Amino acid sequence: MTNRPELNTEGNFVAGLAAVALFVVLGAVFIGVSFPAPAGFGEGAAITKSLGAAMFDIAPGVLMGEGESAVPSEGFLIAFEIIDVVLVAALVGSVMLARREEAGAIVGLGVGSEADETTVATDGGEQSDGLRGTSGQRSDGGEAVETGGDDA
Repeated sequence: MTNRPELNTEGNFVAGLAAVALFVVLGAVFIGVSFPAPAGFGEGAAITKSLGAAMFDIAPGVLMGEGESAVPSEGFLIAFEIIDVVLVAALVGSVMLARREEAGAIVGLGVGSEADETTVATDGGEQSDGLRGTSGQRSDGGEAVETGGDDA
């Protein structure tokens, strides 16, 4: 039997009012601020080549072609590395959450010759008993055994 999460109705209106007030203040600040006109990069700026040069510690002039100019890219490189670390952490976390365990041991999927009693079906159900249809015959020729399920 599972317990479903319930909505907490014991009101804490102070926290809700504080959140709404913070939203209003931040909205007023963002609406009232004036940003300078975007400058962009000059004609012929080679942003990708500049990032590659900064990442591999190469002088940008070595990579630039005719009419291309280097862009100071250390700021881009820091942002790129931060995004890289966050994505790797998300990938590792998703693998850890997807892994199945029973009693502290990792459970296999029953693929290959190492299938044993610790394997589970990939759909999360129980292992098949080899039945085909409802004729009572197993696919290997034996008699089907009733398991006492709900679909009787």
